[in-house]
Amino acid sequence: MKSSIGACLLLVCTPAMAHHGNAEFDLSQQVKYEGTIVEVLWRNPHTVTRIETRTATGEPITLEIEGSSPSILRTGGFTAESLVKGDHVTALVSPSRRFPKESAYGLEVVKADGTVVPLVSARMKRSQTTTVAANIFGAWVPTADSFTRLTRSLATLELTEKGRAFRSQFTPLANGQARCVPVSAPMLMVYPVVMLFERSSDRVLIKTDWLGAERIVYTDGRAHPSEQERYPQGHSIGRWEGDVLVVDTTNFADQESGGVPSGARKHLIERFALGGDGKSMSYTFDWQDPEYLVGAFSGTGELSYRPDLQPAGIACDREIAERFFREFQ
Repeated sequence: MKSSIGACLLLVCTPAMAHHGNAEFDLSQQVKYEGTIVEVLWRNPHTVTRIETRTATGEPITLEIEGSSPSILRTGGFTAESLVKGDHVTALVSPSRRFPKESAYGLEVVKADGTVVPLVSARMKRSQTTTVAANIFGAWVPTADSFTRLTRSLATLELTEKGRAFRSQFTPLANGQARCVPVSAPMLMVYPVVMLFERSSDRVLIKTDWLGAERIVYTDGRAHPSEQERYPQGHSIGRWEGDVLVVDTTNFADQESGGVPSGARKHLIERFALGGDGKSMSYTFDWQDPEYLVGAFSGTGELSYRPDLQPAGIACDREIAERFFREFQ
């Protein structure tokens, strides 16, 4: 049986809107459904949990629940075995506006033994480590707050006329992630997935667990290439200011990131600095793009040290990605 829980929290709603827009799910509602799991798909960029349940009037339905990505959920210790076929559960969801008997955005699932499995990063407990990092190298995970804060900011950016025209025509299928194309920095750098920072003689490599996205930061003094050479994550050159890595990135390919367009004139300055406790890393950025943004945009983020994790490299499932962006056009 289902029961209304009330208005959704902004912290929960915001990641959903970043993916789908506010028309897909009724984020003003949180509804409970009790039932049995009949299928679990542990695939990027979204998990899928199907349960056999009943509506408030007793009508039997099979509800498909969209959850966050495996790359995000695994940072909280959850795996493909956390929910399995046959489990009796209670799911807390925000229902689809158009198909409330068929689809919902998952917040969390409570198993019969009381175990809570979050389906969105905002409901995951922040993991802590007792290990102290000596520098910024190693495995890190951005905080959910960092992702939420930047998502909110992107929605309110002042855009140029060209930027406003892009946004007015933007549809779910225009989102690159519907084609398994990851977002670019700065949004990429606050996605709450494992990020591995590695250093060699001439570069810093940032490997993320988000749709295979990697960044190369050249530290050998080279200049940016000609503006005709453009890359999905841009071309990055770095320098050290003491222990702080400063990254200058330009030469971005035409794409959108978090619903905001970017291209050849996008210029990003980022700083990565180890926190005083050795368990956190601060991330700051200054973003300019006179083609699409009015003025400069600055922001911050925080990453937590997670030496217990490595990128899992879970592939993006194009069919799963397209389905969620296409269904609610």
